[in-house]
Amino acid sequence: MKNILVPTDFSANSMKALRFAMKVAEKNNAKVHVIHQTSVLELAPDSAFTGLYMPSQADQVDYLQNELSRFISKARKSLKIPAGSKTLSGEVVPGVGTSDILVQTAKRLKADCIIMGSTGASGLKRLFIGSIAAQVIEKAPVPVIVIPDNFRHKEIRKIGYSSDLAHIEDELAVLLPVAKSLGADVEIFHIQPTFPTTNAFIEFDPEKAIPALKKKFKLNELHYKLVKTKQDNDFFGGVSKYRRTSHPDMICTVTHKRSWVEKILDPSKSKAIAYHNELPVVCIKVGK
Repeated sequence: MKNILVPTDFSANSMKALRFAMKVAEKNNAKVHVIHQTSVLELAPDSAFTGLYMPSQADQVDYLQNELSRFISKARKSLKIPAGSKTLSGEVVPGVGTSDILVQTAKRLKADCIIMGSTGASGLKRLFIGSIAAQVIEKAPVPVIVIPDNFRHKEIRKIGYSSDLAHIEDELAVLLPVAKSLGADVEIFHIQPTFPTTNAFIEFDPEKAIPALKKKFKLNELHYKLVKTKQDNDFFGGVSKYRRTSHPDMICTVTHKRSWVEKILDPSKSKAIAYHNELPVVCIKVGK
């Protein structure tokens, strides 16, 4: 992992995301690119309309760039990063559509990962407005790590990877580089019962599969846990039970490319977990 993208709205939670990103960057000798995207008239508090003067777009960008510089300076001081260090940079990116701008910027900067904060959303706000984090998860070509509002920083030692057991090798190929960059081991967990029972679950033999996966990916550690729930298809209840009993430091969910019909009939579980989870969530995408 060499380039990490961190979007900010200057909130306390985006500061948590930036500090998390800097810890990851430190382990990997990586660069962190902080961006603030603006698509509306954002004025300095003391630059309200006076007379006939209206701040130009350039003036607005200059103001926001100063705000971004102060935000980054605050992060530098809290983490004791030298002011001249080139590991941390900032940029104001004008444009329309926050999630689209983030995805375009990630491609331009060749980001290996996006790390962002999320305060979640609920009720009508979630239905009509949605979460920027959820939109980025849907569109981003790279893994997205979402830091929840109540997160208190600690080392990520164990990632609980929720799997349907159907595409483990492809998913691990994307997840393991992220786990390595965090210095974390992976534990695969599968939630049962599901209806109808999948062939992938029937055919999966952990006593054979786990050693084979460890050998294929040259892993010292890889574990598997079956999480049983009282009701069929209780995915969120299963994730909650796994968190309580296995104590992971991060949850991994996987997004596969789906048609617009599938999106309507089966809303993304990855996005839903990112809304409400109390742990950091890494969302990976498999398939183009």
